[in-house]
Amino acid sequence: MTLMNKAIQPKTHEVTFKCASCGATYKIESTLKQDTVNLDVCANCHPFYKGGIGDQKVKGRAEKLSSKFTAGKENITASKTKTTKTRVKKQKVAKSLDDLK
Repeated sequence: MTLMNKAIQPKTHEVTFKCASCGATYKIESTLKQDTVNLDVCANCHPFYKGGIGDQKVKGRAEKLSSKFTAGKENITASKTKTTKTRVKKQKVAKSLDDLK
């Protein structure tokens, strides 16, 4: 079994990663030159890892298009009922010349 050449291998040391959101710390062996690294979010507080993203109700393309069609149908039926009512009002028949004035 051959060993790796130690002269060309990068030097590693223990680096502490600290989450700014929840305060969790992780100690990992790394080749980074820093001793501590601050993170914005980690696996403890990110909503994807906590299952929070699945709780959001996000509509896909098909649902958005379907909701637009149903809203359009409701708008058309509402406008049809309004126009039929106004047509009935306009269909008054004049009985004399005084009604036409």
